[in-house]
Amino acid sequence: IALAWLTGILPIIKEKTTLLSNFHQFTMLDSGSLGQFMGFTENEVRKLCSGYHQDYNELKKWYGRYFLNGYELFNPMAVCRHMKFRRFNSYWSDTASYEVISDLFSMNITGVETTAKGLLSGACIEKDIRIFENDLHKIKTCDDVLTYLIFLGYLGFDENKRTVYIPNEDVRKSWE
Repeated sequence: IALAWLTGILPIIKEKTTLLSNFHQFTMLDSGSLGQFMGFTENEVRKLCSGYHQDYNELKKWYGRYFLNGYELFNPMAVCRHMKFRRFNSYWSDTASYEVISDLFSMNITGVETTAKGLLSGACIEKDIRIFENDLHKIKTCDDVLTYLIFLGYLGFDENKRTVYIPNEDVRKSWE
């Protein structure tokens, strides 16, 4: 095999012994040189808006605001659905479940509820984001919860300011 490409949202669980070697994961926290390919770029969305006669700024508000390595990215599935149906709607619920968020709240981890209220009010909250190992049993702190939500796309992360935020209206509807 000259090159293998694995796709998915969460990191692969690393076992004590693994058949994988020379392994590197590209994630929402470490996209390496692949950041621009993890969603539609600003230029791609501008071209789509022009071709479909749609309002770019409104589309950005609803489906954009993920940032990786200097690129602003948009949720490609939501953008495509918007172009097809020509209406702003929350398409996030078609691909993700609120149960992810509610399960995390039911764990009663200190600071999660307060942080969520701040995020819903539009705040960008500084947090210590960590490496996530895709093991829900290791989620013990508010920072662990937020890291998990970044991997799932429920939160955006500004690597320069080290802050988390709800990226757009589509995701905000899911939180509400």
